[in-house]
Amino acid sequence: MAKIYRHRNNAPDSYVGKIDPSNGRVYSEQFGPDVYVGRVDYAKGEVHAHQTGPDKYMGRVDEKQRIYAHQFGPDDYVASVENDGKIYRHVRLGRDTYLGRVEDMRHPVEAAAAWFFFLAPALDEPDEAV
Repeated sequence: MAKIYRHRNNAPDSYVGKIDPSNGRVYSEQFGPDVYVGRVDYAKGEVHAHQTGPDKYMGRVDEKQRIYAHQFGPDDYVASVENDGKIYRHVRLGRDTYLGRVEDMRHPVEAAAAWFFFLAPALDEPDEAV
């Protein structure tokens, strides 16, 4: 089971979700039962968000472990992942920023799922650690 952690300044990283490697389902951690938020396709390296009707294609990861967000036109390079599961947001003309990690990562697409479901949405939220 891959565990997803979000980076917090001056505090331990917070556990935010998990990925079941047997079926590629992504779950958000919460009090009570976990919430199914999407899935990963290990063969294609794609991430899909769960919704009513067909699932929404969010993006992909390539063989160089770069994460691309789906958009109209060419996909946008948004982040990268290292072999140890650390995820970095791509900053043009600057140093990439560390956002979190995936423990027990089996495939880089798990880091892409962490980016789309837990790390990118948190960029707009204030950090809860002091």
